[in-house]
Order: sequence, then C-alpha cells, then structure tokens
Amino acid sequence: MLQDLLTDFNTAKSPSNLIPAGTIAKVQIVIQPGGYDGDCWLTKSRATGSVYLNTEFVVTEGPYAKHKIYQIIGIKSSKADGEDRWGEMGRSMIRSILESARNIHPHDTSEKAVLARKINATGDLNGLECLVKIGVTADEYGEKNKIAAVITPEHRAYTDFIKNSQVNW
Repeated sequence: MLQDLLTDFNTAKSPSNLIPAGTIAKVQIVIQPGGYDGDCWLTKSRATGSVYLNTEFVVTEGPYAKHKIYQIIGIKSSKADGEDRWGEMGRSMIRSILESARNIHPHDTSEKAVLARKINATGDLNGLECLVKIGVTADEYGEKNKIAAVITPEHRAYTDFIKNSQVNW
C-alpha cells in the first residue's frame, strides 16, 4: 500500500553503498579516455597540469559485483622538482596491478617476470583483472571507497582468494 511506503522505512535501502574497508575483491580496470599528448588513455588535469590515468575498478564477483571504485593513478606530477613521488606511487601501483593480473611475484627477476611487467601502451591496462584490498576515505563530499592496496601473489590473501574463487582466475 502507498501508505506503508510513506510511513514504514524499514525496507528502504541504506544510503551507504560503501564496501567495508579491508574487503578483498577481484576487480577489472576500466580506463576513461583522456586524450592527452596523443595517448588516448592519459588525462591531464586542467587545474594542476598533472598527468594521470582516470580509472574505474569494477568488482567482478561476490556480494559487491558491479560496484565501481573511481580512482586516479598518477603518472607525472606538475609540481615535481626532481623526484616525482606522486608519479612513482602511480608507477608502483601499475607494477602491482601487472603482478597481480599476471601472477608474478614482486621479487621474481626471471625473464618471464621482467617481460610480464612491461606493456606496449597504457591501453594494455584497460580490462586487466587483479585482486585488491578496498579501503574507505573521506573528502568534502563524504565517504567513498578507494583501492587501499593491490594484492600480489606473495600475499596469503591472493592464494586464499584464488583457492576459494568460484570464477576462473
């Protein structure tokens, strides 16, 4: 009845659709095209001049399937005089994504591992699937999910997830 809809809100969905911090999930990376410097995948900030990948991490399975986490991956800071910490953090994240997606241990220096950490272009990251630990952060607009860490094969969570996954990895 319409009256119940207007007086009983127990069945209304909770306003928070956040994935709890610490959740391990398999995600697929979707890069939003930016068109900077002839590379359709890179985006340049109009405000700061920094270059980044504008990404969505889409949860592919489990109770949070199809949930999207929006995050940028820094490539080059416009403020960098010398060491570019923001850009290095982004390159580190991309390395971890490649290691997670391609089942490469971070300390593996074999030829296969070295080649697996290389890409032909930034577009090669688009569509990759990897394992992540999800976090929660707050900004002026409220709380939102973030990628707290990319889980690589040396972590027990990686092995446990693969073992318990119902979907082929």
